[in-house]
Amino acid sequence: MENQGITASAVIVSFLLLVLVIGGGLVGCPYYKVWERKMAGQAELQYQQGARQALIAQAAAEDEAAIKRAEAATRRVLGWTDAAKRGCEALGRPGDRQCEEQLLKDAATYSIAKEGHEGVIISVGAPVSVAVDPNRRPSAE
Repeated sequence: MENQGITASAVIVSFLLLVLVIGGGLVGCPYYKVWERKMAGQAELQYQQGARQALIAQAAAEDEAAIKRAEAATRRVLGWTDAAKRGCEALGRPGDRQCEEQLLKDAATYSIAKEGHEGVIISVGAPVSVAVDPNRRPSAE
């Protein structure tokens, strides 16, 4: 009889454990689904924030590169202006604006053709003005 008591107790305990496991699953499953969706939402949010930060960094790098290109173009134009003045002086035409403008246009055309830089010299003045659009026509002066 003792053997049957242990067996009956084991069956009752096993049944209660089974009921607890099934009940826990029925109660816990919706909570798990909510938690899973919450975690998926947080992961998506972190991904989007990372993508946003990458775009911000890329835009900042492009801005910096554009500034550096503009500074390089300015240095190039100032160099061309100085070279044009010296060239005209070497030709015995110091202070001749038409000579300087022609040498400057030649230098700019050569540089654009050689290195593929954007920009066309419009006129020499103080400061030298440069058009960003190479197809832009100079205005009448």
